[in-house]
Amino acid sequence: MLDDATEGIGAAQQLVLRKSTEAPVPERQLVSRQRITHRLVVGDEALLLPVERDERLRRRGRGLRLHAALPVVAADQQHDRQEAAGAPVDSAAMNVLVTGASGFVGRALVEELRHADAAYEVHPLGREEGDLSKEGVADAVVAGARPEVIVHGAARIGVVRCEDKPELAVRSNVLATALVARAAAAHGARLVYLSTSDVYGSAVAADEETPPAPESLYALTKLWGEQAAALYAPSGLAVLRLANPYGPGVDAGQAKGAVPSMLRQADSREPIPVFRGEARTFCWIGDVVRAIRLVVEAGAEGTFNVGSDGEAVSLADVARVACELTGAPHELIEEVEPPPGRVMTRIATERIRALGWRPEVPLDEGMRQLLDSLRAGTPA
Repeated sequence: MLDDATEGIGAAQQLVLRKSTEAPVPERQLVSRQRITHRLVVGDEALLLPVERDERLRRRGRGLRLHAALPVVAADQQHDRQEAAGAPVDSAAMNVLVTGASGFVGRALVEELRHADAAYEVHPLGREEGDLSKEGVADAVVAGARPEVIVHGAARIGVVRCEDKPELAVRSNVLATALVARAAAAHGARLVYLSTSDVYGSAVAADEETPPAPESLYALTKLWGEQAAALYAPSGLAVLRLANPYGPGVDAGQAKGAVPSMLRQADSREPIPVFRGEARTFCWIGDVVRAIRLVVEAGAEGTFNVGSDGEAVSLADVARVACELTGAPHELIEEVEPPPGRVMTRIATERIRALGWRPEVPLDEGMRQLLDSLRAGTPA
């Protein structure tokens, strides 16, 4: 089963498999068990994870502290400058609400914030308590959590999944985003909206100034989500256009599941279908959520591309690496025609790199770690 959401870029290039010299990163460093709490949904589809209502915050009655936009520097650099100048260093925990925290990126982001050097009060929001696209639900959630920053990642992801249920795609990606943005503005919270590089359409290369030209309903609804966020919560708004994240925490065969699907298929000696002529630059999920955290910490605003800006690797070569790692024969690889609406844009990442970020985990090493988690029986 192929990933229907993450799109690749550039010309195919042979991927060289390196021998690992370090022990794999334990799965728990990326995704751990969530607390049992009430949940939020849109219709029959998951949009949000549970709100962890921190009683200590309510007892203290701590007011909101809206971060002004800071220069594009990492938070630890700002901390060091304050110390050097003899000024008081703000060490209070930042209150962050993460929507879509049951999803692949959201769950990893919650763990990134909880284990970061900076202090965070993290409120993951999830499924089965209410419909964010209904009036009043988002406002009640934000009023209860009282966040300084809302990272809005709740969405219906994937080209095929959005085509299958277009009304749900619009409600989840546009209407719910508009209501979350309105609630953020009403309660003084800064909004960080997680979008997709798919909004650039078939552009060969794109920086943040490249005009969007979506070629699928999925990309179109995510662009509309960006516009709704800018309309209702423009103050301090950050839009992050993610490109091809992969790693533990996503089910094979689901959106963003191309790499785990290939590894599972190779390990089970099943046929490995890959889209003919398609190439992508995948980015390890740990690197992706670290970029999101840096934007949150720096109070940075504007649009940021997040992903690998290296040479694209053909899906056929990714499948060959999966075969090498698992000892499977290359004859399992079957090239098939891609569906319409899939794009391969090479993104520029200079803007997010100015925050001190760079991708650190190469594809072959990430695939090794992912295979270890699959074989250990942990969620991929």
